Amino acid sequence: MKVLLVKPSFPYPYSRGEFTYNRIFPPLDLANCAAVLESAGHKVKILDAHALRIKPEKIKKSAGGFDKIFVTSSALDRWQCPNIDISPFLDAVNYLREANHELYVTGYHGTAEPEAMLQTTKARAVILGEPEYSVLDICSKNDLSSARGICYKDGDKVVMTAKQAPVEMDKLPVPAFHLLDFNRYSYEILGRRLSLFEISRGCRFNCSFCNKVMYGDGLRVKSKEQIMLEVSTAVEKYRVKSAYFMDLDFLSDKKTAEELCDYLIEKEYKFQWSCQARADLLDEAMLGKMKNSGCRIIHLGVESGTQGLLDGINKGITVEKMKKAVRMCKEAGIKTLAFYLFGLPDETKAHRKKAFSFMRELDTDFISLHRVIPYKGSRIKQAGYQCQEDIDRFIRGAMLRYYLRPSYLFRLNPFVFFRGLKLLWGRINSLLKP
Repeated sequence: MKVLLVKPSFPYPYSRGEFTYNRIFPPLDLANCAAVLESAGHKVKILDAHALRIKPEKIKKSAGGFDKIFVTSSALDRWQCPNIDISPFLDAVNYLREANHELYVTGYHGTAEPEAMLQTTKARAVILGEPEYSVLDICSKNDLSSARGICYKDGDKVVMTAKQAPVEMDKLPVPAFHLLDFNRYSYEILGRRLSLFEISRGCRFNCSFCNKVMYGDGLRVKSKEQIMLEVSTAVEKYRVKSAYFMDLDFLSDKKTAEELCDYLIEKEYKFQWSCQARADLLDEAMLGKMKNSGCRIIHLGVESGTQGLLDGINKGITVEKMKKAVRMCKEAGIKTLAFYLFGLPDETKAHRKKAFSFMRELDTDFISLHRVIPYKGSRIKQAGYQCQEDIDRFIRGAMLRYYLRPSYLFRLNPFVFFRGLKLLWGRINSLLKP
């Protein structure tokens, strides 16, 4: 069977009114699906329209000659923070359906609201949750009723099949890197020829704002042998030069993370990487290993500079530990990017003003400011969403004041500065009224 896996094109770098940065990252979930399908004897192609900048109206030309087409509304790097405006995805679906009625949808949006997505897209079926095993079922079973983890229509009746088993991370083959053009992928503040990797899926913590619909409950970790095989294959065979470990928390399984760092130090690859980590799991010894193994940027979920607001979202971390983590990163020579959330329950203008002072105090290399989105599946309260325009106005001003400080501009790498200006303007422009 010939199968096409599609990632639609979204506006780069930001969609208007959105807080999600539409990075041009490889669709790791589709590469996983492709590897699983190829292992079962299917022929697969990945069409990354986002990386190729193919607009929806032109995507149909690339969709002929396939038995089945799968299109994602949110690739793996957007599982936690999916786009709210999915009109580019819906436009792509409409054109793809003209090319082939055997069209299937995967991603967060169909998982959160399967019946609505089924109705909107008129797809043959919507996949719920992790796509790898359900995609294989659809391509290998005789009928849809035999496929697990999907929603489809049988006449006028909506059918939900049995729940799909959670993906066993060690049983996934090496992602189908050969179907990706790594020249297309980069992270502006890290480097080119970028790949994504996973050590784990899920998270042991329970922050109320976090959207884990695509991950399910608990934490599943790959073996050190599996992740080392994936990294060595990408670096040695496909000349990957940089990477983002796309875990909700790189240090969720500290032993595996440490063994990976030891492996990278031993291999002496010309390879640099970034990750997201909880501030309270960092220590000087671990940071030393991360630095020596090629870690150049750590993303930290700071969220707020007010302890009461952190406690209110069940962050389980103190402001002081945030300060300590940033200080240790600086001492280790690793850059930091801090995420902040605005519109938290009980937040006031005074809290926002305090947050900006806290940003200045931490003085991380980069900041990423977001209005809280109550994604379906998160437990965040609705309070605090009353003044969205005020929050957006604050974010615009805070970003300009932070990044245009003379002290900040003076220390910035010129290459990052010029690329950063484009991103900063894109971010500001996305928050302006149409």
